[in-house]
Amino acid sequence: MTKKSEYNRLTVEGDIQTKWICGCFETVDGFFKFCSQHNETMRHTIESQIDKLDMTTVVEERQT
Repeated sequence: MTKKSEYNRLTVEGDIQTKWICGCFETVDGFFKFCSQHNETMRHTIESQIDKLDMTTVVEERQT
């Protein structure tokens, strides 16, 4: 049985801090959820910034 972490629970069920007209919102714990109109654009924007800032790291998955 997998234990649910507190952060994930608060992110999904947390209070909305800011909501935009289009439906995008940010929760009080800093999680952003984008509407269908902005989701793809924001995904590309975030990925490009991660690449530009060289924020990537290689994570090796363990096999069980």
